[in-house]
Amino acid sequence: MHPEIINIHNLIATRGITTWLSKVCPIDKNLIPVLLKINNKTYTVHVMDEYEDLNHYNPVLNFIIVFRALVTLHESEDFLIWCKQEGLNPDNHKLLNYYKDTISSIDEIKSCFPNNEIDYFISDLDFQLNAGVMQFLRM
Repeated sequence: MHPEIINIHNLIATRGITTWLSKVCPIDKNLIPVLLKINNKTYTVHVMDEYEDLNHYNPVLNFIIVFRALVTLHESEDFLIWCKQEGLNPDNHKLLNYYKDTISSIDEIKSCFPNNEIDYFISDLDFQLNAGVMQFLRM
């Protein structure tokens, strides 16, 4: 088995991480709301699922999608840059509220990871090119 998958399985087990599709209305037509439970706390994370990975109902794949979305949001310099990176309309006030709420929760989420840094264990290149572990998970 791929070491990245083992690392994800270990973190899922250690932190009690679960993800499932949320029944709340999407805040944007390009985003899918996913509930993330980690350390007995639940967050709503709105993710882009351009490769329809959530249709696989795979906890490891869902982990990657959710935490990749959180890293992208966290690493953006501000709301407008995040919207531009993700192709979202910055005039959408629901997006702004989501951005602010999520940014305020990032430190709490980061504390669940070694070195207090969110890690989804897969390279962006493998994700985008459907290579390596991503190709294996999407089969």
